[in-house]
Amino acid sequence: MKIFAGDLFSCCLSLALSAWSLSAAVEGRITKAELGTDKTEKYEPVNPATEFHPDTAQIVCVWTTQGVKAGTALRVVWIAEDVGKLAPPNYKIIELSMKTETGVHGSSYLTKPNKGFPAGKYRLEIYLEGELAKTVPFTIAAR
Repeated sequence: MKIFAGDLFSCCLSLALSAWSLSAAVEGRITKAELGTDKTEKYEPVNPATEFHPDTAQIVCVWTTQGVKAGTALRVVWIAEDVGKLAPPNYKIIELSMKTETGVHGSSYLTKPNKGFPAGKYRLEIYLEGELAKTVPFTIAAR
């Protein structure tokens, strides 16, 4: 039986961006991006890690920006680089694009599929104005 990547990830993974903030400088960048299983009110990762188990409830990325104006186009892409035969290489799991608001922090999360995250290599890409600003690699350990 063949499992299609769309079937594997559709409706099983969700992405959310929450309050990010940006200053009024001309140029901007992502100064820090970290993964964990949750975030604090101060946008610090809870249980920081780059390797997670298949049954992890959610994987959260928190980031800090510097010099990014309000209204800047921000895009977050969660990618399964290599999960074997379950999806093609560099499969885009989910993507969200929006305009930034005020502040210096942001976050995004990916929730566990019903059968757990497939083991393999993954990455999160954060774009500002269409330019790749930060790549955050992570792995899901085999069961």
